[in-house]
Amino acid sequence: MPRKSRIEYAGAVYHVISRGNYRKELFLEGGSGESFEKTIFEAAERCGWRLFAYVIMSNHYHLAMETPEPNLVEGMKWLQSTFATRFNRFRGERGHVFQGRYKSILVEEDRPLLGLIDYIHLNPVRAGLCTVGDLQSYRLSSFPKFRKRVVMPPLDRGCCLSLCDLPDSLAGMRKYQKRLEIVEESDPKRKDELDRKYGRGWFLGSSQAKKELVKELEKSGSEVDWDGVDLKELNESRWEGIVCEELKKRKISEATIISSPKSADWKIEIAKRLRKETTAKNPWIAKRLAMGHPNYVSNLVNG
Repeated sequence: MPRKSRIEYAGAVYHVISRGNYRKELFLEGGSGESFEKTIFEAAERCGWRLFAYVIMSNHYHLAMETPEPNLVEGMKWLQSTFATRFNRFRGERGHVFQGRYKSILVEEDRPLLGLIDYIHLNPVRAGLCTVGDLQSYRLSSFPKFRKRVVMPPLDRGCCLSLCDLPDSLAGMRKYQKRLEIVEESDPKRKDELDRKYGRGWFLGSSQAKKELVKELEKSGSEVDWDGVDLKELNESRWEGIVCEELKKRKISEATIISSPKSADWKIEIAKRLRKETTAKNPWIAKRLAMGHPNYVSNLVNG
């Protein structure tokens, strides 16, 4: 079965993560990290991407970026295939360089994006490779590039500093580094929490921003799949949106759902719409609308 397309739209902001394929130190072999960094810049320039932050670790990398045009898939295909060709030619090898599909998480601009930028810049610190005070020495990252007087596109230092209400200057970067000293925590449990927060799911941001994005995706009518798995959360958000719309239209409260008969006409009408316009299953409908057993929903909808 062919993979469904990823979510792409003009102005989308992503956290992109990918790992090397069975190579513990993919980006530490013979200048391969520097080569990949160069390839990232080339891909960003070709696609018009804005790079808010990046870091290349020994076996994986992180990107925080915006795609002014809906070209994530096209650009990532070029980035990873071009580097794979260069790496294999240099090593005299063949085959895949990266492990499976890259992960892509949509990011809400503002505080969630700033948290992601901090998380990316602090990766070398949390890996024990340097301290926050010595972060400038970790070369395969946007951080030391941001510490230069002039930062050239596609790197965008201004985004990071503006989110901190700091000037886009070296003085602003020095204050940002001081901020990182406060943000950084050495607790291993906290590190795991951050990895889960910034590396899982399909969206990073507030519940309201997520709902608004789901509405836009619903309007587009496109069937999407995030990282090759069923987007249960996204689907259920769409279903919930329809339920809330119908309840509001009928001026029905959540309490009324519980107190009304399982076979209330308005429940059947909402259930029919869900079955017609979405992939919502009877168990979800039965639970959300308090309609009893899923089989009962089927009988009512098809009756």
